Amino acid sequence: MKIKFLTLYAAVFVFAACNNESKKSEESAGENIIESVNTDDNTGVNMQIPDSADVANAPIITFDRDTYDFSNIKEGEKVTHTFEFTNEGKSPLIISDVQAGCGCTTPKFDKKPIKPGENGSIEVGFNSAGQKGVQHKIITVYSNADPAQSMLHLKGEVQ
Repeated sequence: MKIKFLTLYAAVFVFAACNNESKKSEESAGENIIESVNTDDNTGVNMQIPDSADVANAPIITFDRDTYDFSNIKEGEKVTHTFEFTNEGKSPLIISDVQAGCGCTTPKFDKKPIKPGENGSIEVGFNSAGQKGVQHKIITVYSNADPAQSMLHLKGEVQ
């Protein structure tokens, strides 16, 4: 019982020490200024609230299509699709990361800033080996756009 109490005490101490101060992120090329604010619900979780002026000037990523249906393919076939997008915002769009939910789906993207009005693309490959049945793969795009996360979908059936 004493060990549990000491462990709990140490965890509370470490958690309190980590949430000591609010911090501000500095503005850098194409990124929003974000202010860290403590919540009032005593959870100790910090919320990130974008500066309202930055939201108005933020990049806006608009995909031509966010879903690609590859229909029916045979197990072992590889599918590749390129998702096209446009920066419809007022500042450069920077894609910081693109993540797939599993190792069978591999995204490729360019990390250079996309100026307002310009187009870009994200290429996604899907390897159907060992993936029999109906498939729905989700690819998450992280950027400095508003909103900061976008979801892309690959759908189909592997026979």
